[in-house]
Amino acid sequence: NDFQLVFETQASIQWGRRIRVPREKCCVKKRRMPRSTKKSSSSSGPPVASSSTKCSLRDIVKSHLLDDVFQKSSVKNGNQWMVLVVDPEALRVISSSIGMYNLMEHNVTIVEDLMKRRAPFRDQAVLYLVEPNRSSIDRIVNDWTPSKENKKGPLYGNSVFLYFLGPLPDELFGLIKQCKELVKRVKVLQEVNVDFLTKESGAFHFDMKPPRFQNIYSELYVRRSSTGLSPLHDRMMSKLVTVCATLNEYPHVRFPSNNELCKSLANLFQQKINEFLGSNKSWWFNGDGTNPNTERSTLLILDRKDDCLSPLVHELTYEAMVNDLLPIDDEKIT
Repeated sequence: NDFQLVFETQASIQWGRRIRVPREKCCVKKRRMPRSTKKSSSSSGPPVASSSTKCSLRDIVKSHLLDDVFQKSSVKNGNQWMVLVVDPEALRVISSSIGMYNLMEHNVTIVEDLMKRRAPFRDQAVLYLVEPNRSSIDRIVNDWTPSKENKKGPLYGNSVFLYFLGPLPDELFGLIKQCKELVKRVKVLQEVNVDFLTKESGAFHFDMKPPRFQNIYSELYVRRSSTGLSPLHDRMMSKLVTVCATLNEYPHVRFPSNNELCKSLANLFQQKINEFLGSNKSWWFNGDGTNPNTERSTLLILDRKDDCLSPLVHELTYEAMVNDLLPIDDEKIT
């Protein structure tokens, strides 16, 4: 990886404190919902990483998705059966933290691929969980746009739940508002801020691999705009903000003063986390002065040259050795 990101604090060290990023109704208003708005220890929301809890990252994400997405939708749908429609990115996010049994317990009958042709379930509500990109939004809008192919009407019932892995751009939100058939059926539209994979209990992954990102190194170091940043930088920092939102962390940012790339990334991250904080007034973070025994974490942004040894020492774990020696596709050997 070109750089590493580390959370750390002077409090007792646990997973949430030290994380290493591996390589590599007629009117709908967009709402940016925080993961949890309750601050007391008796909160019924998902667990959070603090000095008084010992929850793994996977547990936090699992609880967040099950409680704030599936349980919330199931209750609003009268505990009736629902169809879950996901794009490839959201499918990997779900697969990394929860299983099909958990989904069935929350009244999900079937999981469908948004990018493929799907059978109609007009007697069931639909829950969309997708990455906020143009391709996925176009597919959702097409599901509810009358056409010659949809002579019998929409594919699903009259309840639609829309969830996005990260921030939904205003232009894409505008496309949703233009589809009247969709708008009048929307019950929930929410950004869940889980645009990363929980590969392990104490590690996350941005899922930025080929073929979606073919030239990640050139994008990082060569192809930059006049501001010194590229769309890849913006995407990475947006994903990192969702990690902080999930962990209830508003970190101090530190970087090498003589590294322009790290400086640009640090400034971009600070801008995005401030925008998130400004649009989520009820969101709280560790060390905000209202939560006892918590401190603000520190985010270190480093270049790979500051840690040249780690990529070379690959034989310390079987996992690294298997990735080096065997053809693995999406963590599967065929």
